Amino acid sequence: MVEDDPCPLLAGRGAARRVGGVLCSALADRAHLPRKGWALTSRQEIHPDEFDQTRELLRWLAARAHDTHTPVEGAVSFGYLRFYEDPVPEVLQVVDGWVVWPE
Repeated sequence: MVEDDPCPLLAGRGAARRVGGVLCSALADRAHLPRKGWALTSRQEIHPDEFDQTRELLRWLAARAHDTHTPVEGAVSFGYLRFYEDPVPEVLQVVDGWVVWPE
């Protein structure tokens, strides 16, 4: 059974329930700056049930990322991922179209 009940993936706001800190997302147009495009910043708690949607979004973003986010050919660095039990975050990347989740 397929449910048609869309909800924004990066819409969390306010106090983070499990990891502390604040959940937020911001998307800004860079049309008036030397490097055109968009800038996205997001800090969210993503449930494992949402990993497929997150993976799809990251792959879509990686295909459109500026060269400054590709220090190694074929790899796009997005920031960090930390499971709430882990004290240290790990780099989150898309490499050749595949999302590399920390182990």
